[in-house]
Amino acid sequence: MNNYKELTIYRASTVQPHQRSFQSFSLAGKGLPGESFAYLSPDLFLVASSFYYVREVRIMGRSSTTVDVAVIGAGPYGLSLAAHLRARGVEHRIFGEPMGPWKHNMPRGMLLKSYPWATCLSDPEAEFTVKSFCTERALPYHDWLTPLTLERFIEYAEAFRMRYVPTVESKALTMLEAAGDGLRASFEDGETVNARRVVVAVGLQPFKHLPQDIADLPAELCSHSSAYGSLEPLDGKDVTVVGSGSSATDLAALLRERGISVSLVARAQQLRFANRPRNRSTFSRLVAPLSGIGPGWTLTACAKYPELVRLLSEEQRLRLANPKALGPLGGAFVKDRVIGKVPTWLGTSLQGIGIRNGSVVLDLVNAGGARQSRQTDHVIFATGYKTDLSRLSFLNQTLLRQIRLVEGAPQLSSHYETSVPGLHFIGPAAANSFGPVCRFVYGTYHPARALAQYLSSILVTSRPALQVRPFDRTVSP
Repeated sequence: MNNYKELTIYRASTVQPHQRSFQSFSLAGKGLPGESFAYLSPDLFLVASSFYYVREVRIMGRSSTTVDVAVIGAGPYGLSLAAHLRARGVEHRIFGEPMGPWKHNMPRGMLLKSYPWATCLSDPEAEFTVKSFCTERALPYHDWLTPLTLERFIEYAEAFRMRYVPTVESKALTMLEAAGDGLRASFEDGETVNARRVVVAVGLQPFKHLPQDIADLPAELCSHSSAYGSLEPLDGKDVTVVGSGSSATDLAALLRERGISVSLVARAQQLRFANRPRNRSTFSRLVAPLSGIGPGWTLTACAKYPELVRLLSEEQRLRLANPKALGPLGGAFVKDRVIGKVPTWLGTSLQGIGIRNGSVVLDLVNAGGARQSRQTDHVIFATGYKTDLSRLSFLNQTLLRQIRLVEGAPQLSSHYETSVPGLHFIGPAAANSFGPVCRFVYGTYHPARALAQYLSSILVTSRPALQVRPFDRTVSP
């Protein structure tokens, strides 16, 4: 690589860095310690018969590098894939703020709707689960009777990153375009990376869906539910939440408990919530087995066999990608915090929206056709997400036109590859090809394992045999 780096590396007596304590030091303007050293892989050095692991990489100045795999996005899917690539020795780099949308675009105090046992990232040995994380730290845990808080899940994901993906580069992609036999990624700091393969794992945040007629209204009056990590900007306001799913009910409960005046408007005649977890009889488990994404045989099959979902017809895949059983549906532990406590306008459709004297005026129509008007300080639209690759500002337009789409989402091969060779998508953007499991953290296991295995087979074996070579002692200008 022809760029300068400042490295912090760790020494251990084993090649499993997460299983040993480390001795760390910085290499700013220094050579590696010891007289003999060799660069073995992107994150592993052999120095005087000891192994050293790169913990932090900070790029200094403009540079251009080449890498086998670039992973764009450091959420559950990106981190899981990177963990498997690293275990297989596939040269890669992963970009993005670790768990960024989870930290900044979800309200503190939120409870995850999925069971804790089904909310684990995928590591190569399938050993570092939420349960093992909580057990190590003597934290309360139950597979299904106790909900998992957003804060606890972020703590777990950070511990996962520390163990398995220590070299995340927290910077934003600004342009992705074709370049020769691969792809060229340009970043906000001026670095350009040429990659043989690019895996996009950006999650849901770029695809937030808003009604067309409110998209141009000022953000201080109208917003999407994904705009809130902190609810402080809404203090002292009268807020109306539009929607009936988990985002809507979660926000309504949290706003009310914060002392904010809040109402909920929904087209649904009644709010639906997941059933409270309970011990189930053998018969009920046979009739409707519980999967990592919901109950029933259909969801169980979708959760376990996403590779088979891809073989179905396009019509069947699209129907499975958004099954009615998954929503709109509030979380089981939120129902008692909303029903009878948050004023609701159910069976009510939004016909128009306007601004009057600095407030929002909602034109509403109920199921009987009667019109109503509601004035409020701020409206939050919990109207979900819709995959649309044209919303990814970093995609070069020429590249975008070459991607075969199915209702805005990429049509993917069995290796999560688009019609553009070398460009892959995992996570929610893959749901139209691999089914609803891609919308859940539970779905990380399949692309992490299957794609890492595939990339390992075509990249590692196609590269020349490893040449142990000296590492450039000059690591800073």
